[in-house]
Amino acid sequence: MIGIPRALRARGHLAPSAMFPAGAPAIRVRHVMLSSGVTLRVAEAGAADAPPVVLLHGWGASIYMWRDWFAPLAAAGFRAIAVDLPGHGLSTKPDAPSAYSVDGQVAMLRELLVSERLSGARLVAQSMGASIALELAMREPAIIGPLALVNPSSFGRVHAVALAKLVSPLLVDATVAQLLPRWVVAHVHRRVYAQPSRITQRDVDEYWAPSQLAGHALALWHYLREFRWERTPVAPMAERLRGLEQRPLVLLGARDSLVRDARSYAAALTRAGAPLEVRELPNGGHAMNEEEPEVVMALVLEMLGPA
Repeated sequence: MIGIPRALRARGHLAPSAMFPAGAPAIRVRHVMLSSGVTLRVAEAGAADAPPVVLLHGWGASIYMWRDWFAPLAAAGFRAIAVDLPGHGLSTKPDAPSAYSVDGQVAMLRELLVSERLSGARLVAQSMGASIALELAMREPAIIGPLALVNPSSFGRVHAVALAKLVSPLLVDATVAQLLPRWVVAHVHRRVYAQPSRITQRDVDEYWAPSQLAGHALALWHYLREFRWERTPVAPMAERLRGLEQRPLVLLGARDSLVRDARSYAAALTRAGAPLEVRELPNGGHAMNEEEPEVVMALVLEMLGPA
C-alpha cells in the first residue's frame, strides 16, 4: 500500500489514480514484481507481439517523461514499454541504500528484461537511466539490442551531487518529504529544459505528484549518495565499450545545464576507439527527449530501423 500523507494531498497533489497515463486508453499499465520484492510500474502501447522498445527515464522523473513517445512508436510498429525506476513514480521505494547503487540498478534492469522476455530489446534511455542501460550492455552485451543514450550522466560532470551528499538522511525523510513546495519542483524542471517556456502546469503537477508518496524523497537522496556519478577514465571506458556487440547512438544536448562536458568526453572515447555514434543537438537541453520528442525520436527511429 502506497502511503499518502493527508496534509500533502490537501495541498493540491495529483492523486496517484490521476497521474499519467490516466485517461489514455491506448496505454496499458501493469506492475512487475522482482525477486527482491521491488514492484515496478510499467506502461506500454502497441501490439503485444510487436518488437519492444524499452524506455528508461533519469533521476527524479517517471514514465511521464515518455508521454509523447507511446503513440509514435506504436504507429511505427513497435511495442513501447516505459518503466518507473525504483524510487520513482509509482514504483516501490526500497529501504536498502544498496538498491540505488549502479550494481543494484543493473541487477534490477537485467531481471526485468529477462523476466519479461525482453532480452535483446531496443532501449532508449536518458541521463541516469542511460548510464544504467549502458552499464548492463557493457557487462552483458547480448542482453540489450540497439541502444540510444540521451545525455548519459556517466559521460559528464554532475556537480549538484556533491552538495546533496552533505545532507542528512533524517533531514531528507523528516523535512524535505513534508515541505517540498510545488514551486521548487517547477524551478528544478526549468533547469532541465533548454526552453523553459515549454513547460506546462500539467508537467509541474506530474513531477510534483510523487513527492506525496512515503519514501520518495529519501529514495532520490539514496540515488545521489549510492549511484556512481563520476566518469570512468577514457582508456578503461573505451576498452569496455569495444566489447559491445552494437554501436550505441549517443545524443547530447548542447544546452544541457546538468550533465556538463559530455561532448569532450564522448570525443575522447571515439578517438580511443570506442564504437559510438555521437550526435549533438544544438538546441537540446538535458531532457530533450521530453522537450523536443519529435526531433529526438526521428534520430532514434533511424537508429532502430524498421520494426
